[in-house]
Amino acid sequence: MFLTLALSLVLEIVGGPLANSPPDIKNLTPVLSKELEFRIDDYKTALVGRIVVYQNPDDPNEFVRVYYRQVAIISERAQEKNSSDAVNRNTNLSNLNYHLKEESETLGRVQQATDAFAYVQWRTIKDPRTGQDIRDGFFRSWLLEQNGNWTFAYGYNPDTSPFSEPSKDNPKKRINVGIQFTLIGAVHIVRIDQDDILVSVEEAADEKK
Repeated sequence: MFLTLALSLVLEIVGGPLANSPPDIKNLTPVLSKELEFRIDDYKTALVGRIVVYQNPDDPNEFVRVYYRQVAIISERAQEKNSSDAVNRNTNLSNLNYHLKEESETLGRVQQATDAFAYVQWRTIKDPRTGQDIRDGFFRSWLLEQNGNWTFAYGYNPDTSPFSEPSKDNPKKRINVGIQFTLIGAVHIVRIDQDDILVSVEEAADEKK
């Protein structure tokens, strides 16, 4: 009984002055980067941030994954026409290349001003049986709450789930507008404005007419 209670205290440390500050990553090396995104439909994706994994050059077994939020944008892929005609195929490819270039330029602008809202730190060790790198010990995680305070947890990874709200056009229907991050009770939401989603959906409907 005592051991169970002690373990619970070790694995959960929430906010306040006793919580550690997020790790300093300025001297770490980025080794992996990808968009933080969610799908709106088959052609549209909301880009709400970026996920970057850093490695400590002085201690290659130490890693930190950082979640950044940015000005949310909607990425739209050109819709292909149902035709085997060579001209149409070339047009589809041209449209795709155009949208990729436009998306890259937009992302380059908005990602110049990003804010970190979550950190996950861990270490690795070589598995003597397989020779593969495996995690050594527990995660150390930080999540920025909406009130500006950091929540720290030892032994937990932030959970993610879709974040939705009632549609402005039809309150009985819910629309997915973002991603909700939770860490032992703390919550942080990265989202896009519902009006932007509704406009993009209406534009897609007009294109199909």
